[in-house]
Amino acid sequence: MNRVLNVAFSGLIFMLVSSCGLFDSGEAWRGGPYKLSWIDIPENVTLSYDLGKGSSVGRIEEQVFAVGWDGHYLVAQQHPKGDKNIINYFIIDAKKDTPMADPKDVVIGPLTEAEYKVKSGELNLPQFTKILSSLK
Repeated sequence: MNRVLNVAFSGLIFMLVSSCGLFDSGEAWRGGPYKLSWIDIPENVTLSYDLGKGSSVGRIEEQVFAVGWDGHYLVAQQHPKGDKNIINYFIIDAKKDTPMADPKDVVIGPLTEAEYKVKSGELNLPQFTKILSSLK
């Protein structure tokens, strides 16, 4: 019986230790203080304001799959919670954004494609230059 418990316990320890390497985090894009990144699951890409030293504050929730940046405006496309049947558009005026800003005050969106096209014409927004094709 002790042998069976030892084997089972060893197997459990092996699974726990080896699983530590299964999940990690990554960064798909960076522009100014902004970054596209994920923690644990690469499909859960969010857009955040980088505070440095591994800290950031969220701006747009998952699943962001396209961004554009011109130094003034950041534009993003998102499938909310990974639903590829929906595309939301967002605009961030970086000149108004700060690390402590409330996202409601600096993030415009979610917008429909039609609403985004109107804003794009008004504000001369940048093109989407980084597209994560695996999430599109």
